[in-house]
Amino acid sequence: MSRKYIIKHRRNHNLQMELTLEEFKVKFSKELRQAIDDYKADEERKNYLPPFVKPTPDYEQDFYMSLIFNFNNYAQTQYYIAQ
Repeated sequence: MSRKYIIKHRRNHNLQMELTLEEFKVKFSKELRQAIDDYKADEERKNYLPPFVKPTPDYEQDFYMSLIFNFNNYAQTQYYIAQ
């Protein structure tokens, strides 16, 4: 059984959707891509090591590990994940 996420509108809390992760990825693909890119840029700014010493983390995987927090804080959208 796949987990369902409750997505709400920031201004009108009566507007809400219940989506699986796959449905969420399809419906919010543009916002999700922008949020992942912003997350990656933010994480790279934190790393002050020279390029030849830097680890090569998988930022997209890290983003999904804390999907609710990261989407709510990095996505430029009128929707947020309530739970």
